[in-house]
Amino acid sequence: MNRGEILATPSSLVPLARPLMTGEVLDAAFRLFRAGLLRSLPYSGLAVLVLELPTLYSTFFRTGVQWRAGERAAIFALAALLGVALLGVITLRLQAISRGQRPRFRTEIATVLRRWLPATLATLVAFGFPLLLAGFASFYNPMYGTIVLLVLIVPMLWPSALFAAALPAFWCDNLGPFAAIAQCVRVSRRRTWRVVGALVATACMVGVFYVLAAILVAMLVPMLGRADLFLLATVSSMLWLVVGALGVPFVLAVLIVGYEDLKLREQQRRGARR
Repeated sequence: MNRGEILATPSSLVPLARPLMTGEVLDAAFRLFRAGLLRSLPYSGLAVLVLELPTLYSTFFRTGVQWRAGERAAIFALAALLGVALLGVITLRLQAISRGQRPRFRTEIATVLRRWLPATLATLVAFGFPLLLAGFASFYNPMYGTIVLLVLIVPMLWPSALFAAALPAFWCDNLGPFAAIAQCVRVSRRRTWRVVGALVATACMVGVFYVLAAILVAMLVPMLGRADLFLLATVSSMLWLVVGALGVPFVLAVLIVGYEDLKLREQQRRGARR
């Protein structure tokens, strides 16, 4: 086999023919992202809107009005459940594309509805530490929030890398939530630095789009005028929506390819021991 060939067949991305280096994982993930972008873009855009549901509800329905008891928790719970379902649909769709199969909407929806509640636990474990980090930063003003992120991001990298594969393990291998968590720990515990490298590179690549969007907003400020705050907020929200809609499938593509690479390495390690 040619060393430059990364994947098994031209028509599918997985199963992998051999373990990949970190750069090869990102390259394969980008190819999967490119192949599934148009098919997953409506769902990823909707997922970003769903995750912004508490902010949208507060802006349009609770401006200057005190929240009722339990209302905030209900809105966050609704956003989380809908977000879990949409992430599941996108993951199943990208997995089908990675295997050279045709995505089927009815099958994806039926699978998500059947496994919705267990998927909540797997998704929370996979993204719990990054969400916890973002939650800590949100309690501070932007300047101090950045400092908090820089201080906490290093100790959060190891548990994030250890559990990140729980989401593809749950959806792609049809495991239960606890089995998926055990599987991701099994394949990741000896290779956390490899996962950390992939996660940091992914965050940097998504961050580039974020910075470009911020620069574009800053360029539009003089043209829109300081008084037109509503228009400026609308443009900013649309740009963040575009960044999120592109970032979600790319991150999931990295997780899928990275998980397949970790599984292959673990299988080879066990085979060598035998």
